[in-house]
Amino acid sequence: MNWIAAWRRCWRIPAITGWLLWGLLLALLQSTCNWLRPQRREAQRARLMQHWMRGLISLLPLDVRYFGAATQQPALWLCNHISWLDIVILAALYPQRFVSKSEVAHWPVIGTLARAAGTLFIRRGNASGLQQSLLEQLQQGHSVIIFAEGTTTCGDRVAPLHGRLLSAAQIDQALLQPVALGYYQRGKRDALAPFVDAEHFHHHLWRLLGSAPIQARVQFLPPMIAAQGNRQQLAARIREQIAQVLDVPMLAASGRRKDSSATKDLTAGINARKSLSNPA
Repeated sequence: MNWIAAWRRCWRIPAITGWLLWGLLLALLQSTCNWLRPQRREAQRARLMQHWMRGLISLLPLDVRYFGAATQQPALWLCNHISWLDIVILAALYPQRFVSKSEVAHWPVIGTLARAAGTLFIRRGNASGLQQSLLEQLQQGHSVIIFAEGTTTCGDRVAPLHGRLLSAAQIDQALLQPVALGYYQRGKRDALAPFVDAEHFHHHLWRLLGSAPIQARVQFLPPMIAAQGNRQQLAARIREQIAQVLDVPMLAASGRRKDSSATKDLTAGINARKSLSNPA
C-alpha cells in the first residue's frame, strides 16, 4: 500500500467533500439572487464560479501555470481536451460558459454545480441546437469555451477539431481564442490527469487525490477573426498551432496512428495506474 497516497487522501477527501457542499450552498444562493436581482445575474454567476473553482484548485494536486493572455472580447474559445480538470483550470482564471454533454446535467452534485455555472448542455447529434445556443451566447456578449475535438485524449496528440462548431462565431463575426493545455509531472507528460476510455469519475478522482502535485500548463495563443477563412481551414490552423505549442503529433482523421515509444509509455502508465486503483 502506498502510505504517502493514503495520507494525501486522508485530508483531501474531507476537504473536497466540504468544498462540494459549499458549492451547493453557493448554487442555492445564486438561484435566490437571480430571483431577487435578475439584472445582476451574470456578474454574480461569474464571481461565484471563479471563487469556487479557485478554491477547488487549491485542494487538488494541481500547480497551474498560465502563459500569455486571452482576449477580453466575447469569443469562442477552442481548447484541446484531456480531462474534466480542463474546465476547473480555465474557469478559475476566466469564468466563461462551457459546453457539455447533456448527461452531465443529471449527475449527482456535479450536475447541480454545472447548471449553476451556466453550462450549455447539448444532446449528441443535435448540432443545430448547439449552433443556436452558441450564437445566442456570443450575441449577448458572453464567451463560450468548447472542446472541439469532441473527446478527450491522453494529451500526447491533438485530434481533429470539428469545424462546424465555428459557424456561430462566423455568423456573429466573433473572435476565436485558441488554448493549448498540457499536464506534466517531473518534466514528463503526466499519465494520471487524462480522463479517457469511459473511466468512471469517482475512480479517476480517487487516483487523483492520492497524487503528488501535477503541473498544468495553459497557453493562450493569439486570437483569430472567425470571418477570415472557411470553418475547416480555421479549425485545421488552430489545431496545428495547439499541436506545435504542446510539441505533440496530430491524430489522423481516420483515428489511425503509429504510436511513438513515448506515447506507448504514457498509455502503459495510465493503464497501470487504473489497474492499481481498480483491483479485480
